[in-house]
Amino acid sequence: MKIFLETNVLWSTNYELSEKKIFDHVAAQFSGVPPIHNHQGQLKLTENNLIIEGDVNLTVSLSDVDQIYRGFDEYYRPNFIKNLGLFCQPVRIKYSEKYIPYTIYLIAGYNFFGCTKSRALFEALQEVLS
Repeated sequence: MKIFLETNVLWSTNYELSEKKIFDHVAAQFSGVPPIHNHQGQLKLTENNLIIEGDVNLTVSLSDVDQIYRGFDEYYRPNFIKNLGLFCQPVRIKYSEKYIPYTIYLIAGYNFFGCTKSRALFEALQEVLS
């Protein structure tokens, strides 16, 4: 099994993000507070799967991926990340499993300087999916 990328990850689903309150938005702007997320773990991107092992384990078959996007939208807004996302943007993955649609948002390689691997994750996903 070839591993294209391996890093720490903070992640949430669109349903979880829609339940965030104003306090969460404000807290995300302080130094030392990570971007808004519900789960964390280790991410591995292989030729067939995106695997997250952590507080919640998740495996997404790349053949089920419908769309990838790097940036903000109505669920993951710029105020969810310090400096309004200037140095860090989430990777959104939309996929379907047994005809049920899912959307997850990933902050890859987070450290106190930003999310150092989100762009690399997005580019690796583009390469593997093409």
